[in-house]
Amino acid sequence: MDFLNVNFLAILAIAIIQMGLGFLWYGPLFSKPWMALQGWTKERMQQEEVNPVIYLVPFFGALVSAYALALLINATQMGTLFGGIHLGLLVGLGFIVPAFASNYLFSSRPLKLFLIDAGYYLVSPVIAGAILGLWR
Repeated sequence: MDFLNVNFLAILAIAIIQMGLGFLWYGPLFSKPWMALQGWTKERMQQEEVNPVIYLVPFFGALVSAYALALLINATQMGTLFGGIHLGLLVGLGFIVPAFASNYLFSSRPLKLFLIDAGYYLVSPVIAGAILGLWR
């Protein structure tokens, strides 16, 4: 397998898009129920000092996961829009969501919080797969 035969510009774009998706997901779309389920208030969020690491780690993780998905798409020769979506969905449903489910069950976290968090991590690889499938 050629580990350099991937579109690094697409991988960078995916990381940026996933950060934007996270902003939307945990901002306008689900911030109120997510904060309530976490036991956080708007005031607490405003008082928290913003540590850049909370943005750098997910960005780096998005780069790594997009690269891994690109390698998987290449290895399976599913470099089309629907092939990328299919593999992104399989990665989300086959690896990410089950890991989240175990974690949330054993820590007795609310189902609604699981659905919000797992939803983001299901949508993300689907979008990444679509981009990688199209942007060869």
